[in-house]
Amino acid sequence: MPKKILTVFGATGNQGGSVARAILSDPSTAAEFHVRAVSRDPSKAASIALAQLGAELVQADLDDKSSLWPVLKDAYAVYLVTNMAEHMEPARETRQGMNVADVCKETGVKHLVWSSLPYISKISNGKYTAAAHFDGKALVDEHIRSLEIPHTIIRLGTYTSFLLDSLVPVPSDPYRYEMYFPQPMSLTSKLPLIDPAADVGKYVKAILLHPAKTLSRAYNLGERYYSVAEIIKILQRNGVAVDLKVISQEDFKAGLAAKGAPEFFREDLVQVIAFGVEFGFFEDGIEEGHQLLDEPLTSLEESLKASPSFAALEKVLI
Repeated sequence: MPKKILTVFGATGNQGGSVARAILSDPSTAAEFHVRAVSRDPSKAASIALAQLGAELVQADLDDKSSLWPVLKDAYAVYLVTNMAEHMEPARETRQGMNVADVCKETGVKHLVWSSLPYISKISNGKYTAAAHFDGKALVDEHIRSLEIPHTIIRLGTYTSFLLDSLVPVPSDPYRYEMYFPQPMSLTSKLPLIDPAADVGKYVKAILLHPAKTLSRAYNLGERYYSVAEIIKILQRNGVAVDLKVISQEDFKAGLAAKGAPEFFREDLVQVIAFGVEFGFFEDGIEEGHQLLDEPLTSLEESLKASPSFAALEKVLI
């Protein structure tokens, strides 16, 4: 019996790479699925590594529907993730997701797994309306449903790597860091954390193996919720001295501007954080996604210990 074709977008990134590796490294799913890995550059080391695991390398342009036909033709399933960071244009990211959905409908894909985010303006009843990169993905959810494509939607929590990005060395003490967040973040605020490279593939593999349970469903993905105080404690236990610095939203946006972030994204991120504090990030919990799994998820501590970025931080015995 021929293998089912699974087309994986973003196959050399955190999410897509996790999906491709999870399928190819498990003998049972490797025997069931042929992974068609979509990469902008098949000559990259990450692409070559997937090919060595057995993936077929293909190229496509999410802005060009005609280029999507060859990579989606005869595909049974698709893993779709888009990346606004490549161009910082939320409307373009929405179009890209809709383009793939349109071609999935035209080619008869049997199971589209779409990586989305919470619909912040809707969940907050219009209180937070500038979270463009969240709401833009949620618009793709609605488009997929309108096309009646067999689908599963996943929504990822906060990447563990985001915590490291928020650390700033204290100039007077190279062994001490400050973790900057805008108001209203506090030590008691909680974040649903996930290591995407380690764990997204575990979820998607389970989703694809149990379509009767997972089709037309949406799952929130995260290992568990961590308070900011707990995050700092874990960092300190592993040799990184950290203090929380909560600053005004305007000062936080000024810091993003100094790093080159476009104006829309400064307000976007401030609203995402405020929404998470007020609404808990996800409208529903993360437990339903856990029930799909037969593999353990990666804890924050495990994720940090495996991170080259964390290894590069100056450590001190505390």
